[in-house]
Amino acid sequence: MKDRPKSLREIAERAEDLPQFGREFADWLHTLRTLRSAPQILSAIEEEPPLLSGRFSEGNTSDAWLAAYADYISDRLGVVSPGWAHDSDRIARDPWFSTDGKHSRLLALRDSPPAFKKRNLFTPKVDLPLRLRAGRPPVSAEQKRQKNAARQRRFRARRGVELELLRRCLKET
Repeated sequence: MKDRPKSLREIAERAEDLPQFGREFADWLHTLRTLRSAPQILSAIEEEPPLLSGRFSEGNTSDAWLAAYADYISDRLGVVSPGWAHDSDRIARDPWFSTDGKHSRLLALRDSPPAFKKRNLFTPKVDLPLRLRAGRPPVSAEQKRQKNAARQRRFRARRGVELELLRRCLKET
């Protein structure tokens, strides 16, 4: 079993056609669910993916999709989006809708996030499984054990000093 892509760049490197692009992108969204800090998420979008427009017929739309996601995620994190995401080659040549039907398309035109609209992509809902945690990033069990052991040593050293002071006081009286 192959690893899931860890970045937008890996998606583009692996995709040979639109169905494979879709599978790789879905796998990347699963990877995104496991990331908990802004630096981890930014590392998944910062590297420029190779252009897909020459690889398969829907490649231009796929290029726009990757750029839109990078821009959308950056906006959600409150940081500047990567420079590659603003390349004119990453705008869909023709309008692309994620839904069919007149009413659904109207909703997509109205509700698409700006990062998608400016790339000629229209979708009423964007799947973005970000679950950022406030505070410190997760720590491994081994790091927790080491920190706990150091805390115990400091506690015992303080107690040793207190006992020594008590012994001196008892000897003096």
